[in-house]
Amino acid sequence: MNMKKTIIIAMIILAATLQMSGQEAAAPKIVFEETVFNFDTIMQNGNAEHVFFFANEGDAPLLITSAFSSCGCVVPEWPREPIAPKAKASIKVKYNTSKAGAFTKVIVVKSNDTASSKTVLRINGVVVEEKKQNAKTNQISRLTLLKDLQL
Repeated sequence: MNMKKTIIIAMIILAATLQMSGQEAAAPKIVFEETVFNFDTIMQNGNAEHVFFFANEGDAPLLITSAFSSCGCVVPEWPREPIAPKAKASIKVKYNTSKAGAFTKVIVVKSNDTASSKTVLRINGVVVEEKKQNAKTNQISRLTLLKDLQL
C-alpha cells in the first residue's frame, strides 16, 4: 500500500511538472533590424539622423521604458505607447554635428522584454569641418580650371 501511494504521488508531481513546462508565460521580445549605424562622413552642422527599426516578436505588448545616451549630443526619440505583438516600430536618433572629429556613441534602450531588458545601439562616423571641406572643393575647382586652360 505504501508503494502505491508513492507511485501515485510521483505521477501527480510528474503530471503537474509537465503541465507547467508546457505553459510558457506570454512575453514581449524586442528584435532590432540593426544595432550599429555608420554615418561615414558628415559635414559640420549637418543633419545626422538615423532610424533604428525593431519589431515585437513576442506574444505580449512591448513597452520601451527609456532610451538614453551618456552624451547630450545624442537625442533618441522612441514610441511611448505599447507595441503590440508582431508589430513594428522605430527609434529615431539625432546626433549634434557641431564638433568636428570622429565619434562613436552608444544609446541604451530599456524595455519590458524579460529575456533582454537592455539593448545597446551604436552610431559612429566622422564630422568634417566646413572650412576643410570647402578648401578641398576649391582646390579641386582650381585644378579643373588649370587643366581646362592648358587645353
